[in-house]
Amino acid sequence: MNKTDFLALEGNIRETMDAYYKGQKQDYINSLYNVIKKSVGQYTDYTIGAPGRMTDWTGDVHYDSFAGGYEVQYRAEKKSTGLQIPADMWDDGEFEAIKTRVNNTLYGVQKTLNYDSAYVFNHATDSTLTGPDSSPLIGATHYTIPGADAQSNLFSGVLCDYEGLETIQLGMEAWTDDKGDDMLIDGNFVIAGRQQRKNLQKLFGSEREAYVTDNTLNVDKDMEYFIHPLIRGKRFFVANKELMKGGSGLNWFMRKDPRNFVRDGATAAGDFNTEMISWKSVGRYKIGWTNWFFIAMGTGE
Repeated sequence: MNKTDFLALEGNIRETMDAYYKGQKQDYINSLYNVIKKSVGQYTDYTIGAPGRMTDWTGDVHYDSFAGGYEVQYRAEKKSTGLQIPADMWDDGEFEAIKTRVNNTLYGVQKTLNYDSAYVFNHATDSTLTGPDSSPLIGATHYTIPGADAQSNLFSGVLCDYEGLETIQLGMEAWTDDKGDDMLIDGNFVIAGRQQRKNLQKLFGSEREAYVTDNTLNVDKDMEYFIHPLIRGKRFFVANKELMKGGSGLNWFMRKDPRNFVRDGATAAGDFNTEMISWKSVGRYKIGWTNWFFIAMGTGE
């Protein structure tokens, strides 16, 4: 690789990032998150109570009212990485070695995003990671609005099988809003880690039920599932995909995408005192959720 080729590569560094991104089996961020791009450092989202049912006509219109819910702040957090090489490497034309170092650093950027995309699932029950109702994503004391009855989206001891799936789906349908009405949340999307990969392939990949000796039709054969290999353990999540990615579910506020690698200055002279040439990648983003009732979790054991 000569200097001209390297500069062409550096000028289209996004193509290098895309190569790493597309080289993965899955797009972990866009498959699981509603990606929000706003030109502000933070923004506020709100929850509200549920609408009531219609009432019988009594001569005039019955006007409904909504109870106030919770407020949640999405404030972008900054992360960075960088690379420095001696200016001598540039002067000596070691562009192939420079490209390798740049590419390795770019891989580190994508790796960070992969791990961050799994973090909320791996820490779903941690009290240090909470949502607007002061409960973790998965917990026994969730509230639709302040003062409402506590509800749970944690299914302890529930296995990842047909019976376990039905248990969670029935539980999600039975969650109630602040008016006391069943919410009828449709659990139509299963998320799990690699320990459940083969199991989910068997459960949902055939016209007939798995693990049985007869030819029972598999009513769950069209269930959509997603394997994130960085989700740890046997835990599995059942979500309503439309609510999860609809804006009030699982959100990734991408203020500044870190998949952009830039060199310090327009020349290759490097720092005047240290003669080091620098590249950097800086990102600003925040992961969170507004409402909790798009998802439930079975412990899988």
